[in-house]
Amino acid sequence: MFTITQSAKTELQNRLKLTDSNKLIRLQMRKSCFMKLKLTFEESIQTNDTEFVMNGMHFIIDKGEHHYFNNKQIDFIPDQTGFKQFEVI
Repeated sequence: MFTITQSAKTELQNRLKLTDSNKLIRLQMRKSCFMKLKLTFEESIQTNDTEFVMNGMHFIIDKGEHHYFNNKQIDFIPDQTGFKQFEVI
C-alpha cells in the first residue's frame, strides 16, 4: 500500500519510545494541507479502520482514506521554521 523512508521510520521509532499508548499509529490526511499527514497514537482500532504492519510498526488508516496512501511514500521532513512534519510523496 505505502512505503516509509528511513527518515520517517527513525522519527516514528523515536516517537514510539516516548508514548505509553498501545503503539497504534493513526495516519490521517490533514484537511487544510494537501499531502501533509496528521499522525496520532491510539489505544484501539475503530470499526472503520484497517491495520497495516510494516517494519514492526502498526499503522491504522480509516477505510475512506486508503486511496490517499496507495503507492505513496511516507517521509519525514522538518521544515524551515522547525515544525516537524510528515508528508505523503
